[in-house]
Amino acid sequence: MSFEIKVDEELSLRLVEPRYAEEVYEAVNANREHIGRWLGWLTDSYSLESSSVRAAQCLKDFADRKQLAVTLIVDGQVVGASGWTCWNQETLHDGRLETSSADIGYWLIESAQGKGLVTRAVRALTTLAIETYDIRRVTIHAEPENEKSWKVAERLGYTYEGTLRDVFRCDGRVVNHKLYSMLAEEWKP
Repeated sequence: MSFEIKVDEELSLRLVEPRYAEEVYEAVNANREHIGRWLGWLTDSYSLESSSVRAAQCLKDFADRKQLAVTLIVDGQVVGASGWTCWNQETLHDGRLETSSADIGYWLIESAQGKGLVTRAVRALTTLAIETYDIRRVTIHAEPENEKSWKVAERLGYTYEGTLRDVFRCDGRVVNHKLYSMLAEEWKP
């Protein structure tokens, strides 16, 4: 399965697939110190093999409508990743759509920061979620200390709903999340 969105002349979003696992692994591994604090899955055991396993799972989850994982591509190179998780669409027996939501997340290598890449990627993914997949509520979770991350939500007009306390623990630290949301009727791409 191949899937790519050309966001603009500089940025493309490419579906995470096993054949690209090495590129993702190299980008992540080279930026462990920069992104590791914010990514609970980036542990010492993260390897090329685990990147391949994760890519295969991402592909299966996309087919099953559980998540959409994409890499951010600039000049043919992986500079980050984004997508939505917790993709939840449940239809009642009479055909009414009862729930429809997804959470957007992202990471970016250090050398690619400050160019608006994540903001443009999240804009494209929000539009895709709402206009193509009929997702009615899109959320972004970001640690309060990760200002660059939650500023993306604010730049795109997401509504701040509050701070979720003690969401999980990572390396012994308590992680809180600022929660932002966008409803389909509010979205202005």
